[in-house]
Amino acid sequence: MMIEGFEGPQPRPDLCVKAANFSIKILEEVAAAKAQLSKTAITSDPPSGDGVSFKMWQATRRIGAHDLTPMATVAGAVADATADFLHGFGMTRSIVNNGGDIAIRLTGEEFVNVGVRCDIDRSEISHRISVSQASGVGGICTSGLGGRSFTRGIASAVTVLGVTAAIADAAATSVANATYIDHPNIIRINADELDPLTDLKGIKITCGVGDLEMEFIDECFIKALNYADTLVYQGAIVGAVVSIKGRTRLTNGIKSMMLA
Repeated sequence: MMIEGFEGPQPRPDLCVKAANFSIKILEEVAAAKAQLSKTAITSDPPSGDGVSFKMWQATRRIGAHDLTPMATVAGAVADATADFLHGFGMTRSIVNNGGDIAIRLTGEEFVNVGVRCDIDRSEISHRISVSQASGVGGICTSGLGGRSFTRGIASAVTVLGVTAAIADAAATSVANATYIDHPNIIRINADELDPLTDLKGIKITCGVGDLEMEFIDECFIKALNYADTLVYQGAIVGAVVSIKGRTRLTNGIKSMMLA
């Protein structure tokens, strides 16, 4: 986890160290509630209190996906809580990058430019997004085929700009899942065959994508962007960037935020 806190132009590494120690307590809370957080949010009761575990459940419920557990938000939720901790000390710019799932807290005229990858497994930046306080973006998270998480879709990367990182995390997973189509060149297996401890037992996940006709790729883009647009309309996210097989498309609302 990379933690940055600025009070105007002045970096505050002392508070960043405190925030890092605080994040360990957050992880301990999540670990204690993991059994409950591994149940689908739509069918489970909320965790008690209003801590990070409850916010994970709440963020997953807001996305409305029936196949997601609150654990789909864990990286974003921990980043949110850590960034909020810094913001509580009067930071004007707080950025917490939790393995690519980023919480952002800005005040006044502060802004931050964020690079977007079109492939999780490659380091090249395909787009850059400028985020200000007025943009309403509190988190930017990415999901897709590859990396540390499972996906049910075929997107090489889906990056979501959300009102919080927890919501962006859940939405990125769900929008990426929406890119699935039935095709003989898509290889899928049960998630628990790769990870016996996964909370996605019995659910098919994608582990390989071969050649696909353009009409099938277009169908995946339509499914993903329509779903993302629904979440934008609901006020859960600001927008999404979807990349499939070397092609990238964006929701309309964030095109003005893209840098050349």
